[in-house]
Amino acid sequence: MQSNPGISGFFFHSQPSYQPPADLINFLKAGPPPIYIGFGSIVIDDPTNLTKTLFKVISTLNIRALISKGWGGLGSQTSHENVFFLDNVPHDWLFPRVQAVIHHGGAGTTAIGLKCGKPTVIVSFFGDQKFWGEMCARAGAGPNPIPFKELTVDKLVEGIRFALGDDAKRAAEELSLRISREDGVSNAVDGFHRLLPLKRMRCCVFPEKVAVWSVPKMNWGISSQVAGVLDKERKLDLRKLKLSRHKIYDTENQQVSISKFRANDSGIQLLLH
Repeated sequence: MQSNPGISGFFFHSQPSYQPPADLINFLKAGPPPIYIGFGSIVIDDPTNLTKTLFKVISTLNIRALISKGWGGLGSQTSHENVFFLDNVPHDWLFPRVQAVIHHGGAGTTAIGLKCGKPTVIVSFFGDQKFWGEMCARAGAGPNPIPFKELTVDKLVEGIRFALGDDAKRAAEELSLRISREDGVSNAVDGFHRLLPLKRMRCCVFPEKVAVWSVPKMNWGISSQVAGVLDKERKLDLRKLKLSRHKIYDTENQQVSISKFRANDSGIQLLLH
């Protein structure tokens, strides 16, 4: 049986308590809101060269920026008056205080950036990062993603200029409003329960119980309670029982087929089959 297409919506946890360092607060107060640049857990082969590229971009645009050091080790011994290097700062605290976010396109970073209504520039490295960049671009909340191998000063300058424009800001704010109306966790839980193979999961003796064990050669699913009673009455050899597997997934070869994706009036949708 095929499920209806659609996605649940993003998951968010409650904002943690966070006390920012004084120098970060001072930087934020010292001028207009900066942009955020960070690549999370991506390991950069040449962080020094990438940092120099980012400095050139920031100087060209004459803007202020927060740069997350991340796992890539971004940083410089040369100071830049418009740049503040970040250690670990919660995104849900930080992003409301910036103009736009530039990052690698991880699903979680993309989600919180859009939830905060921030235009998004994605420099993609691998995996689903390019997909999230394309979704932001289709919604108008950012430029087309820039593959890291093709990253240049000019391309990043162009992308950030797009993100700082009024159209991108309006699109990001609209996405934020739509996301605020979602309940991704509840939708996911409902979808999980809706897709459970309940008939195969029920104990054949007490249907309100879950079938934990499978009786060989009889195609019976029984609960632990029933197995215990049958063992006590010497009607069943527990050593012959097998754990009941209600659905078997081929984790090595099975793939999810993405048939269609779109950004429309109801928000960003990914249709699966």
